[in-house]
Amino acid sequence: MMINIINNLAFPLRAVFMGDKGKLGLISLREERMRFVARFCKGRTLDVGCGPDNLFIKNFIGEKNGIGIDVFPYKGVENIVKDMTKIPFKNNFFDTITLIAAVSHIPRSKRIDEFAEFSRLLRPGGKLVLTEGEPFTQILIHKWEELRKTGLDYERGMEEGEEYCVPRKELLGYLNTPPLRFVKRVSFMWGLNNVYIAQKNE
Repeated sequence: MMINIINNLAFPLRAVFMGDKGKLGLISLREERMRFVARFCKGRTLDVGCGPDNLFIKNFIGEKNGIGIDVFPYKGVENIVKDMTKIPFKNNFFDTITLIAAVSHIPRSKRIDEFAEFSRLLRPGGKLVLTEGEPFTQILIHKWEELRKTGLDYERGMEEGEEYCVPRKELLGYLNTPPLRFVKRVSFMWGLNNVYIAQKNE
């Protein structure tokens, strides 16, 4: 409990100086996002844009029930899927699909097709769970990482059509495209980040 309070109070310092790895008993923002998202996951889970070492699946879901995929060959990522509009799993295969700080990295021209693919992979009643920050802070953090030459975006680079943030109205459009139905938004990290949840209609 005390650790959670300290991490919450230290949020600005963690956001500006910590990067992707925890230090001095504090957790990184990457880990905090994963911990928060894990609360909303159940059953067989696909993490899209899993990033280095597939940490969400390894640390929070378990490799027996989860699979992480990415378009970029980060260290420790076993499942590289170059075309996320053709993910190699059968229809209705997953109970949960997560995109943790990954939606803005889907090129704008591919977003509709990729969300359709996520819908195909979800079982009826399954959930799509994603995080997206508030525009101002997302731009600030990405610019700060560019300046410091740190972070996953710096390692991988930004492709044409990627953005620092997807506006809420646009995001809700994807999450309300049948058979998906937007269910709820939950804010965290001082209200500067959000979990969005959509459910596939039965």
